[in-house]
Amino acid sequence: MTFKLGVRAQVCAYCRFVVVRTDRGFEKHGRVADMLELPSPFVVGTGGFWNRKRFDVEGRAQYDRHNAPSAPWQEFLLGFAEGEARAWVASAQGRWYVTYETPGLDVPPLAQLRPGASLALGAHGSWSVQEVGGRRLCSVEGSLTGIPALNVVTGFADISGPDGRFGTLDYGDGSERPVVFLGQQFDPAGVVLDSGVPLAQAAAQVKDVQCPTCGGNLPLVSGQAERIVCRFCGTQSDVTQGYLTALGPTPRSTVQPDIALGAEADLRGIRVVCCGFVARSCLVDGERYPWKEYLLWGGASVGYWWLVEEDGVWSLATPIEVGEIAEGGGALRFRGEDYRHAQTVRARVDHVVGEFYWKVAIGESVEASEYRGSSGKVSREASPSEVVYSFCGPVHPKELVPFGVVAKGSPGLGNNNGAPGASGCSSLGVIIVLVMGVLALLVMLDECGGSFGGGSFGGGFYSK
Repeated sequence: MTFKLGVRAQVCAYCRFVVVRTDRGFEKHGRVADMLELPSPFVVGTGGFWNRKRFDVEGRAQYDRHNAPSAPWQEFLLGFAEGEARAWVASAQGRWYVTYETPGLDVPPLAQLRPGASLALGAHGSWSVQEVGGRRLCSVEGSLTGIPALNVVTGFADISGPDGRFGTLDYGDGSERPVVFLGQQFDPAGVVLDSGVPLAQAAAQVKDVQCPTCGGNLPLVSGQAERIVCRFCGTQSDVTQGYLTALGPTPRSTVQPDIALGAEADLRGIRVVCCGFVARSCLVDGERYPWKEYLLWGGASVGYWWLVEEDGVWSLATPIEVGEIAEGGGALRFRGEDYRHAQTVRARVDHVVGEFYWKVAIGESVEASEYRGSSGKVSREASPSEVVYSFCGPVHPKELVPFGVVAKGSPGLGNNNGAPGASGCSSLGVIIVLVMGVLALLVMLDECGGSFGGGSFGGGFYSK
């Protein structure tokens, strides 16, 4: 067992004990569980080139959110040439992120952070709080720059900035100074692995599964599904490492989708597959206003989109990074344009079928707000722990023909007759994936609602 410069702990590949290097020598720090079978092109012990710089995959950490509806995610520690900082990488909702430990920054206590709030980090600029929560280290392997906190719930906050900037504030168990990791999204085309495997979102190990209740064939379209609701019998099941665990039946609904699950079509130059359907509604002045949402999977490089329909008017919702939004005075600013607040409602899930990248449940709800500008609408969905945004633009009826839909609405920005949500994007249903445990997100982003699948990351798991 060899400890490189800067490595504080290693996991024995044979006995799974964590060996920690101290100023007095080496100590055992407990045994870790076996790694979950979460596929990835990164493999500990291998390497490659990042923008022509050599790196080795030194370690891997797997996390799960504490008391939140989210699947486990994993992060990889990359070591470069001596003298260069190690990096943590992870993927969520088809996006890749890299962060580096950034010392010397003062951040507020975890209890003072709120999703959507601004955070100033000195020379590193202004950031926005994306998610605040707790996480648990499931398992680790390889070399680590910190001492893993086993069986301990640690606090974290994910933050986002303009131009794809991303970061994680690791508060640990609260007994020591938070560790800050800052970085950004990166183009996977710049990474060449020795294995030759492309750096794309790893496909699921199981492409087709059977409903535990009726035995119906349920294909996993995206490979990132966390919950599947059987289209045949209505059984909802959680997806764990490619296997389904039945949770029970969902109520039958008279709401029928206009786009069939599994339907494929080209939408704005991207081949997408409809993998999920959600019926949602909001209550205003005693009257309930419904709408429909269709979850589309556009492949690893695109992630998830949503098609939203209400009263025959269709919109396309795509995720926005929290750091791209500036809030203030009842308005939002996005890409140089102002969006004024139009309405805020409580959006409730009434019916679901298909596969989803968060643990969707009938009856769950989030605060959904709509902001309008000349280019379209920005939707904001918030839970106590996370905030996510999406941009909603009009869909021309001709774009729906490949899905077998004959739209009756105008291709404009909506036929708002004063009813909440009549804009055709009231659902604000994009959950980014990341991700990614927010209710009915997104993303999501993951993320990802819920949160970005993959969720927070940054490599912080220091024991105190």
